Amino acid sequence: MERRLRMSGVLIILGLIVEAFSLVWVHALAFLFFMLIGGLLVGLGILTYLYSLVSMPAKSVDPERTGGRPLAQNS
Repeated sequence: MERRLRMSGVLIILGLIVEAFSLVWVHALAFLFFMLIGGLLVGLGILTYLYSLVSMPAKSVDPERTGGRPLAQNS
C-alpha cells in the first residue's frame, strides 16, 4: 500500500509541475498541456490514491469491543 501511495503522490506532483509550467508558457498548446497531460496525471494520481485506500485489507475486530461475538451472524 505504501508503494501505491508514493506512486499516487508522484503522479499528482508531476501533474502539478506540468500545469505550473503550462501557465507560464505563452502558446496555443499550453492549454492542451494544462488540461490533457497535467489533468490526466493529477486524475491518475487521485484514482491511484483512492484505489489504494479501497483495496486496503480489513483490520481484525477487537473481541472486547464486540463482546466476543462476530460482527455478522449467519442465520
